[in-house]
Amino acid sequence: MLTALALGSTSLAQEAGGYSAGPGLGSPEYQTTVNAPRVKSPAYTQDRVFGASRFWKLDLGRYEVEVWWDEKFKRDEPNESVLKLEIEIGLTPHIQLDIYQNFVISEGQFDVEGNQIELRYAFASQYNEIPWNPVLYLEWHPRKQAQDRAEIRLLMGGDLPAAGLWAANLFAEGNVDYFNASYAEGFDGEFGATASVSFPVAGDWFRLGAEVRGGVDQHGSPRFYASGFVGPNVLLAYRPAGLKLTATALFGLFPEDPLCRLFVIAGWQF
Repeated sequence: MLTALALGSTSLAQEAGGYSAGPGLGSPEYQTTVNAPRVKSPAYTQDRVFGASRFWKLDLGRYEVEVWWDEKFKRDEPNESVLKLEIEIGLTPHIQLDIYQNFVISEGQFDVEGNQIELRYAFASQYNEIPWNPVLYLEWHPRKQAQDRAEIRLLMGGDLPAAGLWAANLFAEGNVDYFNASYAEGFDGEFGATASVSFPVAGDWFRLGAEVRGGVDQHGSPRFYASGFVGPNVLLAYRPAGLKLTATALFGLFPEDPLCRLFVIAGWQF
């Protein structure tokens, strides 16, 4: 009797198109998609902390608009003043793109100086994933009435005790075209390194630090001269509105250097 019941139930299950155990032939295929949360870099790494040293990059999907005032106070010549309007874009976890429109003010005249296109490539996708957070920095600087320039940097930086921050750059810069033009300065190269530190003074909105820059500079001549700068740095930030203000004053250490080079950078991040 038990055997007959078992055979009957199996026969009924097969006629119904199923099985007494296990999935049916028509069961759907399931796929599971895991969306990992995007890891954000610490807030202080998203700031323009320094004037002379670049550091890390913007996270994917972050934007910043900046206005730069770059003033060189010369020893025996008129000052050089450059106004820069910039937008920064976090394109991918590894890449940041910066685009500048530059204006020059010389002897009371306001004119277009040129453009800058900068690209940063971070070797890691997350901050502190690799020691020293190395980033390759490339810059193309087409100028309106002068030779175009190009620059390459290796950016490095990281955390210090007491919520401090350090950054260092190795850089090489020079003219790249129009060497035979009547206004040409030749290569006019600069080679050297920068180093910077910053520490919080009042919470997350006020930091103080120092910066140095050293190397060699042709200053528009065929000869290379020793070049060095050192000076203080300050950062003010109001994070609820994404507003930042950076100022660095670098004082020249050699006779061929400007007396002072002042950077003032106002930014809005969103």
